[in-house]
Amino acid sequence: MSKTHWLGLLMILSGTIFAQEKTLEPVSIQGIRPERFMSGQKNHYIDSVTFHQNSHQNLGEFLLSQTPIIVKNYGAGQLASVSFRGTSASHTAVLWNGININYPSLGQADFSTIPMVGFDDLSVQFGSGSSTVGTDAVGGSIMLRSLPDFQGSGTRVKLGLRGESTNNLQAHLTLKHHLHTKKGLQFYSKTTPYWNKWNHDLGEGPIVRENQSLNVEPIRTLQGGVIQDLFLLMPNKDSWSLNFWYNDHDLTIQPQVAQLRETTAAKALRTVLSYHRKQTLARMAYISDRTQYGKGPSPIPSESKVKRLITRLEQDLNFNKTSLKIGAEATYIDAVLDGSIHKNEWRSDFYALFRQDWTTFWNSTVNFRQALVSGYNPPFTPSIGNELYIFKTKDHSLLWNTSIARSYRVPTLNERYWDVLGNPDIKPENGWNKETGLKWKTPFSIEVGATYFHNRIKDWTYWNPTKNYRVENLQEVLAKGWEIEMAYIYNNKEFQSKVRMHYSWLHTSQQKEYGPYTKDLIGKQLVYIPRHSLGGNFWAKYKSWSLDVQPQYQSRRYITFDHSGKFFDPYFLLNARLGYSGQIRKCYYQMALQSNNLTDTLYPNVKQNAMPLRTWALQLTIGNI
Repeated sequence: MSKTHWLGLLMILSGTIFAQEKTLEPVSIQGIRPERFMSGQKNHYIDSVTFHQNSHQNLGEFLLSQTPIIVKNYGAGQLASVSFRGTSASHTAVLWNGININYPSLGQADFSTIPMVGFDDLSVQFGSGSSTVGTDAVGGSIMLRSLPDFQGSGTRVKLGLRGESTNNLQAHLTLKHHLHTKKGLQFYSKTTPYWNKWNHDLGEGPIVRENQSLNVEPIRTLQGGVIQDLFLLMPNKDSWSLNFWYNDHDLTIQPQVAQLRETTAAKALRTVLSYHRKQTLARMAYISDRTQYGKGPSPIPSESKVKRLITRLEQDLNFNKTSLKIGAEATYIDAVLDGSIHKNEWRSDFYALFRQDWTTFWNSTVNFRQALVSGYNPPFTPSIGNELYIFKTKDHSLLWNTSIARSYRVPTLNERYWDVLGNPDIKPENGWNKETGLKWKTPFSIEVGATYFHNRIKDWTYWNPTKNYRVENLQEVLAKGWEIEMAYIYNNKEFQSKVRMHYSWLHTSQQKEYGPYTKDLIGKQLVYIPRHSLGGNFWAKYKSWSLDVQPQYQSRRYITFDHSGKFFDPYFLLNARLGYSGQIRKCYYQMALQSNNLTDTLYPNVKQNAMPLRTWALQLTIGNI
């Protein structure tokens, strides 16, 4: 059966099963989230309004505009990875409904393939989260969730369309259904098919401006997929959920020049089945990732296939002001790398998370995790955190947070087993993250926060060019810096506004020599990490009109480890969106004119190629959701 037939079948099933209309009170079937056990660490939660406003974006675009996270983007529709607090792309854990979806072969996720429209809840955790979420959470964690909407009624539909001046097209559809039976059973379904096509038409030839010349890299990207969420709530409040996500991503660089052509095809199938009974959660997941890479006019693509079967059991215990979560997880991995290297392994995690609310002004968390991997000994991973209100009233408070947490990262399959360059003796990375901060809430709806962090990572893996790029544990890196954020919200009947600004100062550098020519690298900023970055979001709504302005600034970025030669110049971008919303009977609609890079700035990001100049896009969202 073709992908189109599967997509149609899912839409028909979800559209015919759950169609009865009835309004109900909201019901929660969620357990205690791991963020509750991250006292002392900065967490950023995304509200539903912000979700709705940015439903046309992928996760990489969204994080770039809403957080101080650095997004390394190769171009429209191409690979997008993130850097939390100066760490690498493989130092971020990405969890979907509690399951880490980073590719085991690469150790990271492609944020250009994660559509915002497919999820209902997003939280961003800064700093080490290894004790609470496991491997990869060295610099930070991103948690995506699908949530049931038992408050809604009947069948609801939303269609989104977007066309951009660079000949990029996007479309998504959301179908929500709710059924409440006479016996007290509640069913909820959400179906989200999506389709994106990036042509990235920037013209031909290099772009020359003010003594700067950047090449234009033609690309063609086609992406499509479907996310299906099913929830069943029993009369006794026991619940079942089934989450399904299929994504197909095909990228071609230089499609018209066969000698320079590069193709990447990535397919991912993810399924999570969960059962929640009172304070017990049982979860099983199956994930299949397949990637193909080819180069040249008639490539024989290099193919990697990784399958994972994951089981998890968690128990929450609550005693007055004390919360405890204990759990265990087992993962079986079956992988074929580069078409012929067949490997399999077992991984397991055992963890205990503890929180104590001493008073309404003070809480603490203490967490422990021990991971076990075939042939490896990841470190024992503890963390401790505190949140203390120095003073707290209804409209005025000052919160002080502190945290110390150990982190680890299990080496990727490519790092261990890739033909010739892999190293089976590579050790897990490990480090200690320390942070402290203040958050001041004023009586004028203004919040200001400042956080200092110090994250030392040992056994950082490095593909060593002096040994033909064989991977080794050579680097010891210190990432430290400041993050300052400010937010302001104003609401009345006709006018609402929200302002959020963030600034970060980062210093990420190598701390020890690992070869005869590395003395000059000590203390120097790592490549592609700006020392200063500034961003924000200015949103205002008057009656049916809204305006959203997003400035971004990044300072100089070095592209060589010793800072020799040319660097990437600082750049400033300005994105804006003007929207109008209305209603015709029971149908809501929103039209928007979006412009990215209003300043028409010429700049590279990771490769020495031009990123898009000024673009214009029309967006339409219509439905009864």
